[in-house]
Amino acid sequence: MIRSLLALICLSLAGCAALPGGLLPSAPQRAPFRPVDVYPTPPNVDLMIGPEDCRGSTLAAVSAPTPAYPAGPYSHGRQGWVVVRFHVYSDGSVHRARVARAVPDGPFNRAALRTVSDWRFQPLDGVDILQNCVVMFEFRAGEVQIR
Repeated sequence: MIRSLLALICLSLAGCAALPGGLLPSAPQRAPFRPVDVYPTPPNVDLMIGPEDCRGSTLAAVSAPTPAYPAGPYSHGRQGWVVVRFHVYSDGSVHRARVARAVPDGPFNRAALRTVSDWRFQPLDGVDILQNCVVMFEFRAGEVQIR
């Protein structure tokens, strides 16, 4: 009886999945990105890193996704970049993520900070903390890249 019920449910779900759009409506498509400002010249990130910054162990990402392009700046055609500094503790967790520089200041900061705060790395070898690690996000032409 239970097997028959499970088989009926599976067949019903398989039939629904075959329908155009499946069970749930698809996510709305974004309009094409139309820039309203020129992409600002990014900094040389290497020059922002001091001799003692993020030294002592190798970082190996377990989870380090790229942020989504924020809806507001996307719809208004905004472009920019954000440099984030952060610490990595011995367990691989990220702490003290903060914006070091951003142009323009504001529209992309929250997306960059949330993303870095959620990153996870493999546990560090031989050190308790890596301080002042640096990453730059480029929000350009409707896409995001990490540098």
